[in-house]
Amino acid sequence: MTAAQIIDEIKSLPPEEQAGIVRFVYQLDAERKLSGHELSALAERFVSATDPIEASRVREEIVRGFYGTQRDA
Repeated sequence: MTAAQIIDEIKSLPPEEQAGIVRFVYQLDAERKLSGHELSALAERFVSATDPIEASRVREEIVRGFYGTQRDA
């Protein structure tokens, strides 16, 4: 099954089931650590950012991508 077919299947689901899929995807993304290449690209964006808000947002992406969302307190 291709990604396009999966997306078509999701579109045909009732709204409640679509919402469950959206929650799952957000959770999956939040838990995923980034690859070295992805982190390097974010680091370049961070260094070249001229807007402090954008720099802060990219910094948070780097931290989340390096450590994931589950941190030991």
